Amino acid sequence: MAALDVGEARIGRAVGELGRPFAFGRGYLVRKGFDEDVEALARWLEAEGARRVVVGLPLRTGGEEGPEAEAVRTLGEALAKKGFEVVYEDERFTTRLAAERLKAAPRRLRREKGKLDELAAVLLLEGYLARHG
Repeated sequence: MAALDVGEARIGRAVGELGRPFAFGRGYLVRKGFDEDVEALARWLEAEGARRVVVGLPLRTGGEEGPEAEAVRTLGEALAKKGFEVVYEDERFTTRLAAERLKAAPRRLRREKGKLDELAAVLLLEGYLARHG
């Protein structure tokens, strides 16, 4: 299975397995356009052998969905049409948590813009695995 942390500029990627507690970062996709992004993600998911993809849903503090969540759901629906099982998970605090963890990383990692997106995807998937493992 895989996870995506969808942002405006990049999409963080991670993989893991049900029954195992850890997820592993697989870098990030620099966004080029909706159709190109969907095709690139589908190719990556196929290459990873992932049939289920956990997609981080950016909810507002009160838990309601806004325009960002709608855009993420549109991406998820496009992946579902390609045959992937899409599961949405609340991602409200994953980016903040990822930023805290990156503070302890070497400077070269902290400066790599996509590293935050990748780590957020790892944390998203690890949370999912902990609840559904």
